[in-house]
Amino acid sequence: MEPMFRQVALDEINLDDDTCVVTYRPDMERLQRSVHQVGVLTPLQLRQVSETTRLQIVCGSKRLQASQQAGHTHVPALVYHAEELSEEAALRLALHDNLGCRELNAVEKGRVLWRLRHRYQRPLAELTETLCPLLDLPPREESVDTYCTLVTLDDALQVAMVEGALPLQTVLWIGRQSAGNRRALLALFTGLKLGQNRAREFASLTDAICHRDGCEVEVLWRELEVDQLLEDDRLSGPQKIDQVRRRLRVRRYPQLHAHEQQFQDTLRRLHLPPQISWQPPPYFDGHHYQISFRFATDEELRQVAQRLLDAASGPEIEELLALL
Repeated sequence: MEPMFRQVALDEINLDDDTCVVTYRPDMERLQRSVHQVGVLTPLQLRQVSETTRLQIVCGSKRLQASQQAGHTHVPALVYHAEELSEEAALRLALHDNLGCRELNAVEKGRVLWRLRHRYQRPLAELTETLCPLLDLPPREESVDTYCTLVTLDDALQVAMVEGALPLQTVLWIGRQSAGNRRALLALFTGLKLGQNRAREFASLTDAICHRDGCEVEVLWRELEVDQLLEDDRLSGPQKIDQVRRRLRVRRYPQLHAHEQQFQDTLRRLHLPPQISWQPPPYFDGHHYQISFRFATDEELRQVAQRLLDAASGPEIEELLALL
């Protein structure tokens, strides 16, 4: 039986039933303007679950929302009976309806995978082999597990993921923390507007510190006075990021920080000109310094050589070598 086309009153539709709705946090501005000016041009697709219940949304949740906001009382729709369109088939129809006009965000992909795996008990191999490529995901079980986990996290974390405030792995890591720690981490990471690489670094440092010291993130934040730093209006965003990073690194690597501080203090006493660069090995884990310099004339080269000879004969060189 083909679906029946008719004008459907909005109060006939179950607006709270999101069983087949794929869309998450859509950009509605342009669609709202269009629906306000010319109405709904493409019919919604709805499903009659039973004779006693309101209609279920299959395709067109954004058009329905825009129609509500425009004050419309009816929308054009194709109405299926439950016998001709199962719930799972309706979800797959909604998926293809969305894929035909746009790329799904991470939460939307997770919604589809989670429902097919846990609600409709589809085999993991089927999702990996057929659905992951359709969603532009690597065809691996890990992809299914990762995106199914994403949609079980706090909504605030899902929003941060969709809006690009946090990378996926950082969102998943925050999601594994306690409720209090999740709030503290999310406030810091989104408040500082960290890039993906910096977010990964902060997550790694925080995780290592809390694991080593047996402390909660909330406690660590208080000890590092992170909240006060974030509220300091004298600091710019990048300065706050640098301050938090420095405090995390000092707490994570206290000996390394002491070495770095001593190295800088000693190097300043050498009064080397700016054309000479003196670099320690990474994390002072090595047995050699690296010195580079610039010169444009033979006289400049002689001056640089003399400054290095002077440095080699002073007491500072012994202090620098002792750091290695």
